[in-house]
Amino acid sequence: MRGKIIAIRPKVVSEKLKVIATIRTDKVGLIDAYLPDRELSGLLPRSILVGTKEDAPIELLSTIASMIRRMTLGRKVRLWNYQDKYFFSFLSWRKVRFIKN
Repeated sequence: MRGKIIAIRPKVVSEKLKVIATIRTDKVGLIDAYLPDRELSGLLPRSILVGTKEDAPIELLSTIASMIRRMTLGRKVRLWNYQDKYFFSFLSWRKVRFIKN
């Protein structure tokens, strides 16, 4: 299933960063889905945001929220269901075609 991100927010769950998006689909309507850690690592490299530290100040969440919104709102994504939760990932580079304007 595919959809488009219309809202996205970071959330701290058991002291770990999770990202949840509201995605509009043609088939089901609105779905809240989680971004897997591997996709989050590609979007927000930890080394840039927190360096070598293992603890991050809670104030960093507002910076992360702003960055995530700018990079993802309006993007098309792929959705799947696993253990009664929806997850999403970005479309593969294989589908991208570069064109002349």
